[in-house]
Parts: sequence; structure tokens; C-alpha cells
Amino acid sequence: MEVHHHAHTARKKWTHYFWEFFMLFLAVFCGYLAERKLEHDIERQREKKYMKTLAADLKKDIQEIDRLDSFRLGREKQLDTLIDLLGKEKLPPYTKEIYRLADTTDGYESFLRNDRTIQQLKNAGNMRLIDETVAAAIMNYDNYIISEIDWNNRTEASRIDYYKQQRFQLFDTESMIHISNKDTAFRLKLMPATPLIINTIRGNIFQVKRISETNRKSGETARAKARELLAAIEKEYHIP
Repeated sequence: MEVHHHAHTARKKWTHYFWEFFMLFLAVFCGYLAERKLEHDIERQREKKYMKTLAADLKKDIQEIDRLDSFRLGREKQLDTLIDLLGKEKLPPYTKEIYRLADTTDGYESFLRNDRTIQQLKNAGNMRLIDETVAAAIMNYDNYIISEIDWNNRTEASRIDYYKQQRFQLFDTESMIHISNKDTAFRLKLMPATPLIINTIRGNIFQVKRISETNRKSGETARAKARELLAAIEKEYHIP
């Protein structure tokens, strides 16, 4: 009768298990680092894309502020002329010019910024991607537009609407209609008005001019903040 002996494998040393564990750990850790690097690269690309579109938005904002500044300066000169004419002792000789100026100065244009990128950054919670210095400049610009420019826009609209309502104490409705329709053949006339009414209308026009001046100054500040933000973006992200 034969007796079979089981073969015994040599017991592995603890160092073998250590290296197996180490290699497994290293593989997992390297995979983690690779995944983290990929996420970081994706976020960096997204960050730079945001900054490119924001830079484009800011350049358009600056152009719009420049355009509005020119528009406001021209209108303020016309408002000054209208105030002077309404201060004349006798108005009939200046009726045509008064109506022309009243027609060309009763509108307003508000500053509407290009806020697509800032809204995306805020709504999607992506401000965390942005460099701290640039992020601070973004919030500084955004807060100024909301607290100053938007408020001034509403104030100007309200003031002009009030002036347009009050002026019919002096301006004839039929004459205003023909002026709007560019009907040069119609004989324009002013309504009989007391010195108090005329003074009130002149005061309203003066207030329209003042809020326009305030908006121009606010626009200058907004332009400076936009340029400061643009410079920070160009420096940090090397965007031309």
C-alpha cells in the first residue's frame, strides 16, 4: 500500500504581500491622480472659455457705454436749448423750435449690458473655477451695475415719463401728433400757460438733464470697472 504525501508550497514572505498591496495601491492611486488631472484639465478649459466670452461681453459693454455717452451729451445740449427757449418772455416766435426739441428729447436709452457669462457663472455655481482676483473684480463690476446703473436707468425712465405727462399743460396734443408724423405743413401752437406752469415744465426738463448727467458719470465709473476687469482677465488668462 502506497502512501501519498501532499506537496507543501513554500509560505510566502510578508514582503511579498507587502509589494502586492503596494502595487495595487499604486495602481489605484495613479488612476485617481489621472482622473483628478483630467477633471482639472476640463475645469481649466471651461474656466478659460468663460473668460474668453466674458472678455467679449466687457468689450461690447465698453462700446455701448461710449455710444450712450455720446448720445447723452448731444441730448443734454438740446435740453439746455429747450430750457433757454422756454425762458423767453414771448414763446410764439420759437414755437417750431420748441416742438422740435421736445420731440427729439423725450426718449431715453438705458444701458443694457451683456451679462450672459456672468449669469452663467453665478447660476451654475462656477465662480469657484475663477481666479480669486478676477472673481473679486467680476463681483465688483456686477454689483455696481445692479446697484447704480440699473437704479439710475429706472430713475431716468420715471423722470422722463413724468415730464412727458406734465408738458401737455403747455404743448398742444394735435401739434405733438403732427410733429411726430413729420407733418411740416401743420401750424403748430402752444397752449396758454401761466408762468408757474412754464416754470414747472422747465424744472422738469432740468431734472431730466441732471439725471442724464448722473447716468453719464455712472457710465464712466462702469467703464473704468469694466476695463479693470478686462485687464485682470487678460493678465491672468493671457486672452488678447
